[in-house]
Amino acid sequence: MLTYALVSQAIGLSGASGTRAGGSLLLLALAAHAQYLTLPPELTWLATPQALGAMVALLAFEMYTQRDSDLRMVLGLAQFALSAGSGATVALASVGVGTEGLPPWAVGAVGAFVAVSTLSLRQWLHTRVDHLETEVLRPRKWLLRIEDCFGLGLAAVAILWAPLALVLVLLFTAACAVAGWLAYRLEARGRRPCPAGCGARIRQEASRCPKCHADVPIARRLDLRLAGRMRDALQSALGSGTSGVSRADPSVRRGGGKLPSRLG
Repeated sequence: MLTYALVSQAIGLSGASGTRAGGSLLLLALAAHAQYLTLPPELTWLATPQALGAMVALLAFEMYTQRDSDLRMVLGLAQFALSAGSGATVALASVGVGTEGLPPWAVGAVGAFVAVSTLSLRQWLHTRVDHLETEVLRPRKWLLRIEDCFGLGLAAVAILWAPLALVLVLLFTAACAVAGWLAYRLEARGRRPCPAGCGARIRQEASRCPKCHADVPIARRLDLRLAGRMRDALQSALGSGTSGVSRADPSVRRGGGKLPSRLG
């Protein structure tokens, strides 16, 4: 019988697959290996040591590729396929292939849809956040760290206490929507109409329009040299004694002359 707990577990694990596909499969397999869950006969291979090792490698590979923009672009379609397959697998494993009155293909389709939807929402949020990246502000790095914890935590909650998993999926969806809207507003504040009249909105610090490629005056300069400021402060504090000698004797400042040999 299809219960609220089973539906919550299927949606929670599928949502975790859209965040960390390898993590949801790994935790599901570990729960089955520890006999906490009973897998359908068709999916008992998930709990084998070989499958567990493959899922650990898959999780590590997935977490690594998420941090590299080039790999993310190359493996874009593969990531969707991985999330869809993982979402379908964990949904079938949690609800059961032989559920009465519910065909297996429908269970797998729902799991794949939830996983792909979660992945699409994540990528949309990443696109918004990428525009806020500077030499100082790195919101995407912290977003990835949060997703690592959330994906594994959601999978664990779906296995241990399924009803909470559905609530977390809904909260994650709402949080992504709000965070994306805030990122869009913050990024829009730092833009202005292109002075060349092409209609594009360019950043305040831009010297060239990305649409019409026209040279434009810089409206605002950013000083992001935090390390440089600390170095300048240390040099001014520690090098005040030598700076007076350098100013008094140009040969010392040039580094090519010798100190005068006057002995009094």
